[in-house]
Amino acid sequence: MSSHDSLAVFAALAAELQQEPDEAITSRAIVTRMRELVPEADQVSLTIRTPRGGHKTLASSDPLAEEADALQYALGEGPCVEIADTGGWLRSGDVGTDSRYPTWGPRAAELGVGSLLAVAVTDREGPLGALNLYSSRTGAFADRDVVDIALVYAVHATTALSSARRASTLQTAVSSRHVIGMAQGIAMERYGIDQHQSFELLRRLSSTTNVKLRDVAAQIVETRAIPHERVGEPVDD
Repeated sequence: MSSHDSLAVFAALAAELQQEPDEAITSRAIVTRMRELVPEADQVSLTIRTPRGGHKTLASSDPLAEEADALQYALGEGPCVEIADTGGWLRSGDVGTDSRYPTWGPRAAELGVGSLLAVAVTDREGPLGALNLYSSRTGAFADRDVVDIALVYAVHATTALSSARRASTLQTAVSSRHVIGMAQGIAMERYGIDQHQSFELLRRLSSTTNVKLRDVAAQIVETRAIPHERVGEPVDD
């Protein structure tokens, strides 16, 4: 593939990946396109760091990749967890004999993994996770051009994933505000209170029940009843 063709391919991929605002769909597209772009990879997966410092697989092209990922998460050992946490890229030409992964490597080899290439998915704040390319053959990712293609693609994948996450966050926020507003309306009608008082009522319910404000509001909208009514507590205006 010429440099001009490569630029055209990446431009088309970038445009395609950013068309879908849903994180799950975007993740699946990222994995699918990476698999098509790098034929040396038999399986591809996308690892993401969780808020509590763990890892999870957002998408995978094959159950084997997901199983190999899960083994790394459980052991806290392996290329994808290392790169997801530190950034950069890493390859293991023969996982079964790689001294860096004495526990995961042999067990991954038993699953049918020969070699692996992991490249970071990184935004301005640091690593989000890693794209993991698995092959049943040893030495499958020895060509530096393959690494460069994966690295360039990871940049586009990061942009698409970050965009999808922002859209998802915004959609959730809008949905939450709508539900809370509906619950406020029910409280205002039920008790003859104003908008500020109705919000304070919801906030107080959230605090005393240790339930998220949005969930309290959703419960009120669903049942058309205020929790105070069910327990016989008075409502302060």
